[in-house]
Amino acid sequence: IDHHISNEAFAEHNYIVADASSTSELVYNLLDKEKITREIAEALYVGIVHDTGVFQYSCTAPSTFRMAAELLEKGVDAPALIEATYYEKSYAQNQVLGRALLESMLLLDGRCIVSYVSKSVMDFYGVEPKELDGIVSQLRITKEADVAIFLYGLEPGSYKVSTRCKSDAVDLSKLAVKYHGGGHKKAAGFTVEGDDPWALIDGIVSDVKEKLIQ
Repeated sequence: IDHHISNEAFAEHNYIVADASSTSELVYNLLDKEKITREIAEALYVGIVHDTGVFQYSCTAPSTFRMAAELLEKGVDAPALIEATYYEKSYAQNQVLGRALLESMLLLDGRCIVSYVSKSVMDFYGVEPKELDGIVSQLRITKEADVAIFLYGLEPGSYKVSTRCKSDAVDLSKLAVKYHGGGHKKAAGFTVEGDDPWALIDGIVSDVKEKLIQ
């Protein structure tokens, strides 16, 4: 069950809808609605909220809102869930976010914004990879940029890459597949190997430039 356009339908049975808002939406479609408890509804609602950026991304359809409304009728406390799982950040997370924004750079005549956080910096602030969720989204909202690229260290010589695009200027899923990753046209991720993050960024930006619609 998946909604990533890069999924190659590798399983024996596949339910893949690339333009669905989230995998949670697909799971919801398969469930007996009478058997959905409040706890199940909360899990599905959180999945929809995160994959749609709180209902703001282009994957959000009228059916997404109808589904969310039906989940709310199961007793979901939407404001509390959204605050706790999407917006709330620890002090250390905000420090790392600030550093990533401060050290970001605009490239390709301002159409691409990039930044990275090394493993040593993560260790200094005491944050785990999951606590860096949201940084690429903050880069994405930069007015001048079409594409946002964020790297963070996994281990020496290895970086996880998150990419976002506000428009149809580039298909990020195709970029990710080149690096054996996957995702959507406007949001994708992959892993790259190398010790110099800026050299890795240069390579990725070069690939973006080739695919970028002028």
